[in-house]
Amino acid sequence: MTVYFIGAGPGDPELLTLKAARVIGECPVCLYAGSLVPEAVVACAPADALVMDTAPHDAG
Repeated sequence: MTVYFIGAGPGDPELLTLKAARVIGECPVCLYAGSLVPEAVVACAPADALVMDTAPHDAG
């Protein structure tokens, strides 16, 4: 399994790099911090991918 950390930059989905969009588009699981990253950034994830906003989860 490979894990990618994609920086959200200013959070504008139109500013994703081509590689970031490709990686998100191929990932079976996409975890993102919804408090920092808009849902539109992970919108290119595959339809059958598990896409989860981790912001409401407690680390404990």
